[in-house]
Amino acid sequence: MPKDGATVNKSTVSVNGNVSNLKATVTLNDTQLKPGRKGYFRTEVELTEGINIIKVVATRGKEVVTRTVTITYTLPLSLEITSPEAKATLTESPVAVSGTVSDPEATITVNDMEVEVAEDGTFSADVELTEGINRIKVVTTRGKETVTKGVPVTYSPE
Repeated sequence: MPKDGATVNKSTVSVNGNVSNLKATVTLNDTQLKPGRKGYFRTEVELTEGINIIKVVATRGKEVVTRTVTITYTLPLSLEITSPEAKATLTESPVAVSGTVSDPEATITVNDMEVEVAEDGTFSADVELTEGINRIKVVTTRGKETVTKGVPVTYSPE
């Protein structure tokens, strides 16, 4: 079973275990499982966004053993750069770099400068360009998750 209190960003988790008494009835969140000949069981549990409680109960007569874990499922971190368009030729500098991140609590850097994220997940930053090809790098981080995207643009001042 996953660790109690874990936070995951995948929509399913694998739950496995074993019972020592092969005549025990095993349920997972009120659904009966059928352990194998040696008492082992394994199943996938579909998670919903937010807090999920996984409860495994083994029963034989009056003897009941319960294991419960709480897991928080968060959607995977995503990043979209909405402006400027990739491979655009720009005639003015600085350029406004804007986009959205799936979690407004995540941190954003644009060309290594931290940028404020609005409550709706939008962000914007002005980036100075040098003549020729420029690669604008946007990085978002939440815990151990990191998403990096780049936008190449060409600066050709008038």
